[in-house]
Amino acid sequence: MSDVAQYTVILVLYFAGMIALGLWANRKQRSRKDYFLARGKLGPATLGFSYSATQMSGSSYMGGIGTERVLGYNFAPAGVSSAAAPWFAYVLVGDRLRRVAGRIPCTTLVDVLQARFYSHTAGLVATLIMLVAFIPLIAAQLKAAANVFEVLLGMPYLTGLFVFGSIVILYTVLGGMAAVAMTDLVQGTIMIAGFALLAPVAVHAAGGFSEMHRQYAQINPEAISFLGKMPALWVVSSFLVWGLFQIGGAPASITRFLIPEDDRTLKRAMVYSVTFSSFIYVCATMIAIAAGVLLPTLEHQDLALPTLVSTLLPPVLGGVIVAAVLGATMSSIDSILLLASSLVVENVYVPLSGRQLDMKQGLRLARRVTLAIGVAALLVAIKPPAAILWIVTMSFSLMASAFTFPFLLGLWWPRATKEGGIAGMIGGATACVFWYLLSYSRLGTLDNWIGGIWPALVGPAVSLLLVIAISKLTSPPPPEVHAVFFAPDEPGAIEATSRSSGRE
Repeated sequence: MSDVAQYTVILVLYFAGMIALGLWANRKQRSRKDYFLARGKLGPATLGFSYSATQMSGSSYMGGIGTERVLGYNFAPAGVSSAAAPWFAYVLVGDRLRRVAGRIPCTTLVDVLQARFYSHTAGLVATLIMLVAFIPLIAAQLKAAANVFEVLLGMPYLTGLFVFGSIVILYTVLGGMAAVAMTDLVQGTIMIAGFALLAPVAVHAAGGFSEMHRQYAQINPEAISFLGKMPALWVVSSFLVWGLFQIGGAPASITRFLIPEDDRTLKRAMVYSVTFSSFIYVCATMIAIAAGVLLPTLEHQDLALPTLVSTLLPPVLGGVIVAAVLGATMSSIDSILLLASSLVVENVYVPLSGRQLDMKQGLRLARRVTLAIGVAALLVAIKPPAAILWIVTMSFSLMASAFTFPFLLGLWWPRATKEGGIAGMIGGATACVFWYLLSYSRLGTLDNWIGGIWPALVGPAVSLLLVIAISKLTSPPPPEVHAVFFAPDEPGAIEATSRSSGRE
C-alpha cells in the first residue's frame, strides 16, 4: 500500500469516528440550550481538554511551529504564556462565570456581559465584534487543514478544504456542544500521543539535543536565546497577550466555564488543561528548533510540521501526527462555529424578532445558522492570506482588546457601569484596529508595528482606561446586578438580574 493510501485510510477512520460522535450526541439534544451549552453534562477531563484544545487551534501546530522555526527561542515566551493561559482564565474568571451561569438564564458570554452591564446595547456590541473576528478565524483553521492535505496526500488545496470543512461542519451541526466537547477529548488525547511521538524523533534526527542546538545557533544565531534580536518588550507583551489576554481573546474557550455546575469539576478541569497545554508547548518548541535544523531552506513556514512528518515518519505513525494536527484545527473550528451560531440565534435573532421558539424550532434554527456560518467561512478560506498565524493573531488581538478588561472588571469590580463597559469594548477594538492601520501605513506590513508595540497591547490599555474612567463618571450599577455578580450564592437572584439585563 502506498504512503498516500495509508494516510488516507487512517484519516478516513478518524473522520468516521468524529461523525459517529456527532450522531451519538445528536440523540441527546432536547433544546437549543442543550445544543449550544450542554450545561452540567461534561466531566472534568472532557471540560479541561476541550478548553485547551479549543485555545490552541491549528495555529499552534501549523503557524506556531512554522513561526518558531524562524524566530527560535525568541518565540518561546509566547508558548510559555499560552501554557499558563488556562491558569489565568480558571483563576480569574472560571468560578465567577460558573456561579453567574447558575444564577441567570445564559447560553453565551454575551448574555453574561449583557446582564453585567444591564444593557441590550452591550450585548449587541459584543456580538458584532465577535462575529467580525470569527469568520476569518475559522477560515484560518480551514486553511491549516487544507495545507496538511496538500502536503501529505497530494490533494489539491480546494479539494482538501472542502473535504475537511464539510466533515467538521457536519458533526458540529449534528451534535452541538456535546459533540464538540467529546471530540475535543479524543482529539486532545491524539495531540498528546502525536507530539510525544514526533518530538523525540525530530530531536534525534537533528543530531540529539546538544547537537541540534549547536547547528541551530550556526544557522540562526540571533534566535538561540529568549531575546536575541527581539526587544525586551516582546517578551513582556507575549506573556501578557498569549497568557492573561486569552481571557478576552479566546471567548470560545472561556465559554466552557458556563458548563460546570460545581466548583470541584472546575478545579479538576484546570489541572487537565494546564498539564495538557504545558506538555504540548514544550514538545512544540523542540519540534520547531529541530525543523530549523532539518528544513533550513523551507519556503513556506506554515508547512514545516507536515513536511517534517512526511520526512521523518512512516505513514502509519505519521497518520497519528496528521490526526493530531487536524484534531487541533477541528477543536477550534467547531467551538468557534458553535459560539458564532449561538450569538446569531440567542443574541440577535431571538431578541430582535421577538419570537418565542419551541424546542424543535429552536434546534432547527440553531443547526441552520451553524451550517450557514460554516459555509461562509469555507468561502473565505478559498483565498485567505498566506500566513495562518497572523490571521489568527489579528482576530485574537481584536477580541482581546475589546473584552479582556470589560470581563475582568465586570466580574471583580462592583463599580463598573454599563457606560464604562460599552466604552471599553468599543474603544479597545477601535484602538486595536487603528494601531494596525497606522503601523501598516508607516511600515507597509501587518506583522510589524510602530515602536514594536503590539496592537493587542494598545487596545486592552485603552479599554482598561475607558472602563475605569467612564465608570467613575457615571451612576453605579443597580443593586440587583450587585446581588447576582458579587453577593454570595443565594436563591432568587435569577429573576432580579433577568429584569435588569434589559435596562438602557
